[in-house]
Amino acid sequence: MIKSIRIRNFKSVVDLSIDLGNFNVLIGENGCGKSNILEAIAFGAAASADKLDFEFLGSRGIRITNPEFMYSAFPGIEKSPSIRLDYNINNEDHFFELITDPNNQKKWIDKAKEEYNQILSDAFKTMRQLQTRLKVLAEKNQTNTKEDLARREETTIKIAEINDGINSLTGRIAKLLDKVDKISLRPELSNYIIYSPEQSSLRKFEETTQIYPIGIKGEGLFQYLKELSLENSETEINTIKETLLFLDWYEDFKVPKELMKNEFSLEIKDRYLGESLQYFDQRSTNEGFLFLLFYSIIFSSNLTPPFFAIDNIDVSLNPKLCVQVIRSLSKLAKKHKKQVIVTTHNPAILDGLNLKDDDQRLFVIRRNDEGYTKAKRIEYNKQRDIQLSEAWTRGYIGGLPDNF
Repeated sequence: MIKSIRIRNFKSVVDLSIDLGNFNVLIGENGCGKSNILEAIAFGAAASADKLDFEFLGSRGIRITNPEFMYSAFPGIEKSPSIRLDYNINNEDHFFELITDPNNQKKWIDKAKEEYNQILSDAFKTMRQLQTRLKVLAEKNQTNTKEDLARREETTIKIAEINDGINSLTGRIAKLLDKVDKISLRPELSNYIIYSPEQSSLRKFEETTQIYPIGIKGEGLFQYLKELSLENSETEINTIKETLLFLDWYEDFKVPKELMKNEFSLEIKDRYLGESLQYFDQRSTNEGFLFLLFYSIIFSSNLTPPFFAIDNIDVSLNPKLCVQVIRSLSKLAKKHKKQVIVTTHNPAILDGLNLKDDDQRLFVIRRNDEGYTKAKRIEYNKQRDIQLSEAWTRGYIGGLPDNF
C-alpha cells in the first residue's frame, strides 16, 4: 500500500506531501491541481515500470505536453531541472528523479537510477580489475623459486590489501544495489493509471484498449465481460450485478452465448419492459448504467491495478446515487485490496464517505497565494452537525472559488 507521496516541481505542485488511505477523495475548485496530483503519481509509476516514452505516458492517463510545461514555473523559486517523486510503500521509502533524455526530448529518464547504474558499472569494473590482480599475485605465491620466496611476504601483504579492497567494494555494491532497488519496479505502484471513462468509449463493441483488461476511457469493457462469461466467473459477475441494483429500472444483464469470436455485446434487462422487448444492448442503455458497470469492474477485478485513480467520478450520476455508489465502492476497494484516489465536483460524493474510518480520507486541494497547489486533509469531527456536502457548499472546509 502507498502510505504517503511527496511531489516536487511538477506543474502547479512545487512541494506537496499527502498521506493516503485506502479510499481517497480530492475536492477543490477548477484548476487547483487535483489532476496534476494524479498525473504526478502516474509519472512516478511509469518510472517504476521503466516506461517513460510519451506514447506510454498517454495510455496511463497523463496529459502529454512539451517537457518545459511539466516543470513548475513560478516567479521567485529556483528552477530545478528535475521532477522529484517520493513514495512510502509498505513503510519503505522509494524515489524517482525525472529529467528529459538529452538524446531524445520526447522521452524522460530517471536521473537517480541512471546515476546509480553508472556508479554500479564502475564499481563492478573495479571489482574485476582487483580480482584479476589477485589471481596474478596468488599464482606468483605458488612458485618456489628463490627470488619468489624472497618476495612472498611482500606479495602476501598485497594480497591482503586487495582482499580488503574487494570486501569493502562488495559492501559498497550491496548498498548501491539496495538504492537501485528502491527506485526500481514496485508492483504496488508500477501499474497505476488514471481512469477517465467516456460514454463514447463505454458503448464500443470492439477491442480497442492499450492496457488490459480495460483502458483509461473504458475501452475493452465488453470484451472483458465476454471473457468473464466464457470463464464462468460467477462470483465477479454477481459482484458487478449487485452494484448495478442501485439503478431502479435495472433487473439483469447477460452476455449472449452465440457471439462470434470478434463480437462483443451485452443484453440488458429493464424490469419495467414487457415480454415483447426483454433485452436491449449497450447502444440503447443510459450512460449511468455504463459508468456504474465500469466502476464495479475496475474495483472488483483481480486484473485491474491494485492502485489507480478516477478523475471526476461523479460524471453522469444522480446526487443520491453518488452517495450509495461511494459507500459501495469504498467497501469493494477494501474487499478486493484496491487503493484508490478519486476527484469530484459533486458535493453528494462526500456524503458517501465515512470519515470515522481512517481508510477513507477527504482532501481539499487549493492554490495558495503564490499559486502553488496544496492539500489539506479533512478529518472526522464529532462536533460537525451538518453533512459534509453542506459543509463544502457553505464554504466551511474550503475547496470553493473565493474570487466572486
